Amino acid sequence: MVLDDWLSEKEAAAEVRKTVRTLRAWRKRREGPPYAYFGRTIRYHRPAFINFFKARQIQPARTRRTGK
Repeated sequence: MVLDDWLSEKEAAAEVRKTVRTLRAWRKRREGPPYAYFGRTIRYHRPAFINFFKARQIQPARTRRTGK
């Protein structure tokens, strides 16, 4: 089915353990994952949704050990 790769607001929120209200706040501030409208319904494309969060991973800097 065409919509198999698309998450509803509720499904997307559950994926990242946030509330639908949080996703809506992110959209209002234009800072959350990409989304699309299907009529009046908001959907998140699963691959883009996952990539959005993967791209925000922070790699800790390695600590330098001294040989003393």
